[in-house]
Amino acid sequence: MSEKKHKGKVHKFLTHFSKSNLSNKVSEFAKSEEFYSLIKKLYFVVLVVIVFFTVYHIGYTKRIIPGVRVGDIFVGGLTYDQAVEALTKHNNSLKKDLKLVFDSRDFEIKGETISLEYNIEATVSRAFDLGRSGNIFVDTKDKLASLVKTIQLKTHYDVDSGSLSSEFSRIKGEINVEPTEATFKLANNVLIIEPSYDGQKVDDQHLYDTVINSLEKMNFRERKLSVENLKPQNTKEDLEKVYDKVNNLVFNKIEIIYQDKKWMPTVDQMLEFVSVEKDGRNVEVGLNRAKFQSYVNQIKLEVDELPRGNVTAVQNNLVTGFEVTRKGRELNTSKLVSEFKDAFLNQKSQVFLDVAEIAELNDPSRYGIFSLIGEGSSKFTGSIPARVNNLTLAAARIDGIIVPPGETFSFNNSVGEISGRTGYDTAYIISNGRTVLGEGGGVCQTSTTLFRAVLNSGLPVVVRHPHAYRVGYYELDGAIGIDASVFQPLLDFQFKNDTPNHILIQSSWDTAAQTLNFKIYGTPDGRSVEISTPVVTNLIPPPEPLYQDDPTLEKGKTKQVDWAAWGAKASFTRKVTRDDEVLYEDSFKSTYQPWRAIFLVGAKEDD
Repeated sequence: MSEKKHKGKVHKFLTHFSKSNLSNKVSEFAKSEEFYSLIKKLYFVVLVVIVFFTVYHIGYTKRIIPGVRVGDIFVGGLTYDQAVEALTKHNNSLKKDLKLVFDSRDFEIKGETISLEYNIEATVSRAFDLGRSGNIFVDTKDKLASLVKTIQLKTHYDVDSGSLSSEFSRIKGEINVEPTEATFKLANNVLIIEPSYDGQKVDDQHLYDTVINSLEKMNFRERKLSVENLKPQNTKEDLEKVYDKVNNLVFNKIEIIYQDKKWMPTVDQMLEFVSVEKDGRNVEVGLNRAKFQSYVNQIKLEVDELPRGNVTAVQNNLVTGFEVTRKGRELNTSKLVSEFKDAFLNQKSQVFLDVAEIAELNDPSRYGIFSLIGEGSSKFTGSIPARVNNLTLAAARIDGIIVPPGETFSFNNSVGEISGRTGYDTAYIISNGRTVLGEGGGVCQTSTTLFRAVLNSGLPVVVRHPHAYRVGYYELDGAIGIDASVFQPLLDFQFKNDTPNHILIQSSWDTAAQTLNFKIYGTPDGRSVEISTPVVTNLIPPPEPLYQDDPTLEKGKTKQVDWAAWGAKASFTRKVTRDDEVLYEDSFKSTYQPWRAIFLVGAKEDD
């Protein structure tokens, strides 16, 4: 017999012996007293469990399962009505004002302020549903858990979320303090360091969780707020490390030069240009680019000029003759920033501007001035000579401006300074709620007329301000509300050239007909413009005239210095389309105050 066959028989014998032996042992155990004793114990346990759950179900059929708590009130074992009564009594006894404490300061959220209301019946229903979900596993778990531990239930409540949010904001507003950075200051032309101060900030999540937890548990005991201490980035010790360097930078004089023009930042401005940044333990001094960019923008206004052109011939609104009359120029701002930074940090004394020409006189075709794309007009009938001078002078200074594609036109930048020094006369302007004599009165008629041309051209308006009250000149040949006020430096009129080519602004006026006109030329791109008729509402009559004694005016004489105007609200819309595409829709709204007439009454005493 082979060894393999021998092993197989042995394995078969052992397997048979093992199975037979196990079966015999089980049979013997089943007949033993020990087995019957075990069966009795299991039967007793099962019987006890059945009896317990039977009694449990009978006892709590109409009661909340034990161990359930709502706020400070145990409702386990109570009927629905008993629980409602207990919670209602507790609710009525509560002063629902939550006191939050920080640093010996109290911050109270009143229940009345946030319109806090508890829904007692909904809360009791939630408690009563425990162990009665219909899911045997969940119900059994809840019932067993209620026997060994307290089940804390959240209440049903309603608050005004807006009011609660306002209370959160109020508390944070009273506590939160931004850290104060140590800074360099000038005192009597001496550089000093002002110290830093820590800040603090409420832990937003902790505040929210604390309040919501209190509301959910009907627990209005005093709670402490969690507030984080905020450290400044730069301390006095940090600035002391670079004091000598900053002192040298601030008092170094740097001239910025272009041809015969020079700009020299003041000591205060030089200090504004200083930036101090901390990198670990190192403190670095650099150029504050944002502050310096504002200074660059002022230089740019004085240096930059748009090119000028002139349409010499037009036939059926098509340009048949055009010439560039003056080159434009543009400051290289990035180079100025770079070179000034080098001079600033290395204490050099001069920076020369790099200014480029932005037009070529011998190539007018490159501008794309092919056709009239829009125009606007207004009448200035009855204007005094000074007003006529001002509005035509402003129009002349805009005449011929060529706006490159993608650029924004600024009325104030284009006309330059408006003052007697630059050729403007004294005429009536609106200032501080009065019509008074001032330099440049009438220039708003120029901006209004250009605004109308821009509207009709379909070009996007970037900045436009209405007048404070209705001006009669603008309603002589136009509807109410189609005006644009300017007042340097606060109020400007701006629009953008969003066409692919340059546009040309050309002005003209007729003093005999007392009309002002602006035409905008460029490359038509198929856009069309729809402007609605202005809707006028809230008409308010002017107040009664005001008569004021004037000791400089002879007795018996009366002089009108302000004119009555009705108040109103006006609005109109504009829709610009190309083919079936809406390029944009915009609306323009104006609110005009009612304006009273004012008369001066002579009160001059005879000598």
